[in-house]
Amino acid sequence: MYSRQCQCGWRWTLFLLVVSGMWKLSLAYLPDVNIFTNYRTEVYNGIPSEIDTTPFIRIGDNYYYIEPINKVNWFQAAGACRMMNAHLASIEDKPEMMALIKYMKAKGFKNNDYFWISGNDLGTEGAFYWMSSGRPLTYAPWVGPKQMPDNYGGNENCVHMFGARELINDANCKIQMLYVCEATEPKTFKFTYIKW
Repeated sequence: MYSRQCQCGWRWTLFLLVVSGMWKLSLAYLPDVNIFTNYRTEVYNGIPSEIDTTPFIRIGDNYYYIEPINKVNWFQAAGACRMMNAHLASIEDKPEMMALIKYMKAKGFKNNDYFWISGNDLGTEGAFYWMSSGRPLTYAPWVGPKQMPDNYGGNENCVHMFGARELINDANCKIQMLYVCEATEPKTFKFTYIKW
């Protein structure tokens, strides 16, 4: 037993010496000047236009995935978005809604095409929040001539939008609908080599 421990220790020491020797050898080839000072780094919000973002599409300033076929309940829609490292869309202002509706109309979606988005009042009845950001719905173009949301039947807690109207509505979270996912905006970096 003692000789085995000693052998293992010896092998480990040899490994460290070899790695250390390789490391020293690699340092001998580095220039005296720090090579990273020759680069300018720029940070941008979003994704450069030349990068393919499929299945997400840039609409306005955001990236969306619009599910055209499979209808699911609100919870399944939220799960499907998370599987794509995204979340159900949070439409926070009129320009965002207008850009999304314009795109959806151009793709042939109609008023009776319903899409789950991330708004809900599952925590407290009547207090609607965006699930993805935790912020309250400040921009809320509710549908209908009467006061909306109406919590019809006492169980409408999830928010959907229409395929061709700039409106939202509360609905039963178990109803099967299409859905819109929104990708989180990434940061991108650009490194530019500066020749001295």
